[in-house]
Amino acid sequence: MNRNRHCSPPNARLVVRTVRLGLVGLALIAADIRASDSRLADLFGDPVLARGKGFEVRQSEVDEMVTGLRATLASTRGQPIPEDQRGSLAAQMLERLVMIRIAEKRATDADKTRAREVADKFIAETKSKARSEDAYRRQLIATGIKPELFETRAYQQALVETIIDREVKTSVVVPDEHVRDFYEQGVDLQVRDLTALLARMEKEEGTNAVGYAEGLKRLAQLKKTNFARLERPDTVRVQALLVYTIDRFTREELSDEEKAARRERVVKAIQRLQAGEEFTKVAREVSEDPDIEKNGGEYTTVREAIAYPELRIALFSLPIGQLSDIITTRAGYYVAKVLERTPAGKVPFEHAQAEIRNALIGQEVQKRLPDFFDRLKKEFEVAYSTNSVSAVR
Repeated sequence: MNRNRHCSPPNARLVVRTVRLGLVGLALIAADIRASDSRLADLFGDPVLARGKGFEVRQSEVDEMVTGLRATLASTRGQPIPEDQRGSLAAQMLERLVMIRIAEKRATDADKTRAREVADKFIAETKSKARSEDAYRRQLIATGIKPELFETRAYQQALVETIIDREVKTSVVVPDEHVRDFYEQGVDLQVRDLTALLARMEKEEGTNAVGYAEGLKRLAQLKKTNFARLERPDTVRVQALLVYTIDRFTREELSDEEKAARRERVVKAIQRLQAGEEFTKVAREVSEDPDIEKNGGEYTTVREAIAYPELRIALFSLPIGQLSDIITTRAGYYVAKVLERTPAGKVPFEHAQAEIRNALIGQEVQKRLPDFFDRLKKEFEVAYSTNSVSAVR
C-alpha cells in the first residue's frame, strides 16, 4: 500500500456534495449495502482502498455502495447512472465511507446520543409514510436494502452530521447586516464571492470580455433566485379528510360497488360534521390519508402543490369556515373546510430572517467542509492504496 498521506483518490472532494442528508441522502443510505459474504471477494480478494488510525475501507464496500445506489435511483426515480459516471461515483462513496469511519472514531458520547435521536426521528418519519411495519420493511427490501442496514446507515449519517454541526456549524457567525443584505439585495455568500471575483477581473488587464459578461449574467441570476426564495405563494390552511377510490399501492380504480360504499362513508362523515362533531375526531376515524394520525387532517399547502384541479379550485374558492360537499378527484373523495388563506407576496422580514440566517450559515458550512475533511484525514493519517484507482474506474 502507498502510505503517502497526501495521496487522494480521483474526485475525492466530491464527498462534500454527498455527506449532508438531502434529496439524494435517502438514496445513499438505501444504497449503502455492505457485503458480508462475497464470492468475488473469495475468488479475487478484497483489497483495502483506504486505511486510517483504527479503520480500513475495502473494495467490496465501495462496489456494493455504487451498485446499490445505481439500483435504488433506477427503481425510485427512473434515473439510471451512466456507466461513464461510475468512476466519480465510486470516489464519492469511498470518501463517504472514510468520513463515516472517522466519525465513528471521533464521536463523543453526547454526539452518539444526539445522532441516535436524529436517526430515530428520521426512521420514524420514514415508517409513518408506510401503512404498517410490514409495509415499511417490504418497501425497503424492494429497493435493495434490509431494514436493519437502512437504520444502521441512518445512524451513521446522523453521526457525521452531528460532528459537522459541533465542530463546524457552531463556529459560524452570520452578521445581522448579511441577513438584511439578503432580504433587501439578494446577496448571499455566492453573490459576495462572485462580486469580489468580478471586481478583480475588472481591474486586471486583458480580462476576457466574454467571461466577464457571463459572470455578470450569473450574478444577476443568483440575486434573482435569492429574491424568488422570499416570495410567498398563495397558501391555504385547511382541514380535510380523504377516502380513496383507487388502490393506494397499485393505483387501480376500485369497483363501482366499492366506490358507492366509500361514498356512503363520506356522506355519513359530512352529516356528523354538520351536526357539530369535531373535524379532527371524524377525520381520524374516517380518513385514509397516511398522515392523518400525525396531523389530524390539518394541512397548510400552496396552490401549485395541490395535484388535483378539482381540489385546488375548491380550496381556493370555498368560503372560510364553510364545510365543502364531496370533492371528487381521480384519487378519491375529499371533504374540506378552509381555515385560512394567505395571498402571494414577499415574506415579511421578521418572518424570513431566521430562515435566511440558517441558509447563510449552511452556505458557510459547505464552504468550510473541504478543509475540515482534509484536516480530519490528516489527523487520522488516512492513506489510499494504489488499488483505490481501480475503485473508480
